[in-house]
Amino acid sequence: MRLPHLVTLSSTRTITQPPLLSSFSFSASRLIHCSMSGNSELPPPPPSPIKKNVVRYNLYRGHPNIDCLPQSEMQAIMSSLLNDNQDNWKKYLNYGANAGDERLLSALRSFLLKRTADDDLGGVTPCDDSAASDFFITSGVSHGLELLCSTCTNHGDEVWIERPTYFLCTQIFTSNGLSVKSLPMSTPGKIDIDRLIDMVERDGVSPPKMIYIIPSYHNPTGLSMSVNERKKLASFAVRNGVLLVCDEVYHLLDFERGSPSPRPAGMVRFNTHTQAIDGDEIDNNQGCCISVSSFTKIFAPGVRLGWVEAPPFIIERLSNYGYIDSQGGNAPFMGSIMANAIEMGLLDSYLDKLRIEYKERYELVCGILQQEPLLSILSIYEPRGGGYFIWVRFPPTVNADEFLSYSIENYGVPFMAGTKTNPFPNDDDDIGTAIKSCARICFADLNREDLRKGTETFVEAFQSYITTIE
Repeated sequence: MRLPHLVTLSSTRTITQPPLLSSFSFSASRLIHCSMSGNSELPPPPPSPIKKNVVRYNLYRGHPNIDCLPQSEMQAIMSSLLNDNQDNWKKYLNYGANAGDERLLSALRSFLLKRTADDDLGGVTPCDDSAASDFFITSGVSHGLELLCSTCTNHGDEVWIERPTYFLCTQIFTSNGLSVKSLPMSTPGKIDIDRLIDMVERDGVSPPKMIYIIPSYHNPTGLSMSVNERKKLASFAVRNGVLLVCDEVYHLLDFERGSPSPRPAGMVRFNTHTQAIDGDEIDNNQGCCISVSSFTKIFAPGVRLGWVEAPPFIIERLSNYGYIDSQGGNAPFMGSIMANAIEMGLLDSYLDKLRIEYKERYELVCGILQQEPLLSILSIYEPRGGGYFIWVRFPPTVNADEFLSYSIENYGVPFMAGTKTNPFPNDDDDIGTAIKSCARICFADLNREDLRKGTETFVEAFQSYITTIE
């Protein structure tokens, strides 16, 4: 199995966070558990049931399950296109508009308005955002990030990111000559927004040119920012002229857990509802929040189509970018396919099925993990779930990288160790230390039966591994 290389970056942070890790004795906690279950001894490590270093169940890869891809929906779309008239086909096969075909842009706006109509703005009445934001069609989230770096930043500018985060994002930023630094974090996956505000507005730290976050069903932790956190961070960005780039690829791929609760609105919505330090509304003109998303997770990665939703001045920069102007927009033919998917209602119906499927997968994996009391799930108490991933926390004596090697060698179960998602893996502060004892598991890729067996084997591997480190 080929795993992507780890990006190693240096950090200049001097922020000291309070201790996060419990000082409990791991061995004692395990003995207590065994005593409560009636066992007087630790369980012996089970025999290795497989040939060493053979991958059986891949919990690492963040892909959709191939049997869940919209094959029948795509066949229906292509059948409709094949029966279309020649005048439309001439449009499909020609150059497109720089920002995207108007038919797709119109369909996309209608689709998003419908799917986010009940999103929570924190008691503020939704307004007509048609003049506050616009759309630009991309070839996916990574392409959107690349274009924003190219058009909105200069070599040497700073971009501040979360810890942990999407493990490949730093390569995009450093490839554009940006200096990548950490946002202040209260815990892994949770930005310390109050500390961020104090750093810049009280202590005189220069703000970055850009902040990159994953506010909804975060990769890898599965956490989501609250409405109040979104308001506060958007207001900070506006006051300090920071471009707040929000990777919202999982925003629509969500499900309720427990009592019904509204989904916090996407960050672009807060461009028109930002607040000053004293709580008064800001006349921010156009705002600083930018949403980057795609059809990758809600339809299929192979369509390679996404969008940027942003204030008009950002869309103008993207549209006037040299190579976009030269090539005539992005993927006009695929844009016609996705416009059909929306207009025929196939994207809506497929996404409804996908949300049910992923909710059941999430609950399956969590149910198995919770049978081992020394494993904890960070997102388990979130009112809503979503995305592809579950963030598992081990006791602090467990090094996830070492456990990963043990799990692959003896049980054939790879997963993503926490350090892979930490853009500053050499930092030994409390956040970095906590991340080292965590792992990301993907519940989207395997078929149901392999997902069940793979999670059970992951737990077995953990139970065996801990007997080797006491």
